[in-house]
Amino acid sequence: MEIKIKLAGLFLLLLIFSCANKPSSNNSFEDVYVADFNSDDIKSCRPSDVDLSHYQAKQFFIRARQVEHKVIHDHYNYAPCYIEGTMKYNAQICDWQIRAGATGFIKCGDNKQFFVCDLCEDLFKPH
Repeated sequence: MEIKIKLAGLFLLLLIFSCANKPSSNNSFEDVYVADFNSDDIKSCRPSDVDLSHYQAKQFFIRARQVEHKVIHDHYNYAPCYIEGTMKYNAQICDWQIRAGATGFIKCGDNKQFFVCDLCEDLFKPH
């Protein structure tokens, strides 16, 4: 009996930890539309550095994980160029941005959520 309780507890812990860093649910991201490209330094960061299709932009958010802004600031390169657009996120129309450094955000009203994608290298390679 004691072994079954310990195994059940271990299973519960594994389940909790496996879900903690799980990428976002793809059911949350609908009608992802790429509207524009912008760059603060066109010589070092060009459209080809973040040339994602509508489908690829959705894939970015599906694969990405949500983080605090401080994580991006402290651990990721802040690329000077980005694409932006709109999407339906959790039943709201929201604006989003994806930077060439595989970071981004979704802004719904006053709520802004930050994302990083460590599994998106293939999305940022020239096509």
